[in-house]
Amino acid sequence: MMQALDLGPDHLPDDLFAGPHERVLVGMKVHANTISHARLVALEETFPRTRDVIGHEPFNQHSRLFLQQPGVTGQALSGIGAGFDHFLMAMGESPGVADLALFEWLWLQAFHAADAVPLELAALAGQDPDDLLALNLLRHPSALAKPFERQVHELIGENIPEVKDAAAILLTRPQDAVLVSAASMLMAQLLAAAGSATSIGNLLAFPCEPDPDGTPDTDANMQGLVALINAGAFVAA
Repeated sequence: MMQALDLGPDHLPDDLFAGPHERVLVGMKVHANTISHARLVALEETFPRTRDVIGHEPFNQHSRLFLQQPGVTGQALSGIGAGFDHFLMAMGESPGVADLALFEWLWLQAFHAADAVPLELAALAGQDPDDLLALNLLRHPSALAKPFERQVHELIGENIPEVKDAAAILLTRPQDAVLVSAASMLMAQLLAAAGSATSIGNLLAFPCEPDPDGTPDTDANMQGLVALINAGAFVAA
């Protein structure tokens, strides 16, 4: 069926369908249109904010051209938007629009990320200090924090005001829903450092902006770490 859709009806076995060749061809056209429509709808549902910003017709034109790129139609519908942000840049859209598409794509990745039980602060209460510092943390499969173009911060900030002026945006899905929250660059760096199992002690000692007297500001690391734990960004490794 897929070969026939890509290469023509001659790739269909003669005995696959009953009826004359002309009616089989009509049926295959309907099937092809259904698949094409589903792909376009998948892109619209993956990038609703991006579509609103650039307009329905330009978005539809970009989508149709994107689906003609090598390898795109081989993706499942849930993954068909991979690389759409780069494509939009190549088509002349602004960095803000492309970064908005990236944000929406990363949101979808957080939504589909593997389930994992997030670490909670309550689980750390009462632990021996040495044991606490030795506890290894790992970034939650859904968690990501990074800075985006100013246009993205402003658009997302319409619904989540604290994101507007934040240095970075944090995405997590500790339970059923994806959470979007403000983050500092330090929080983004701490989360990236926990891409592999890392102890709390190492995260607290992570290089950060020093105090005016030149000593490391470990309080900032502690605050960033607590904020990330509260957002469900870590699991116990």
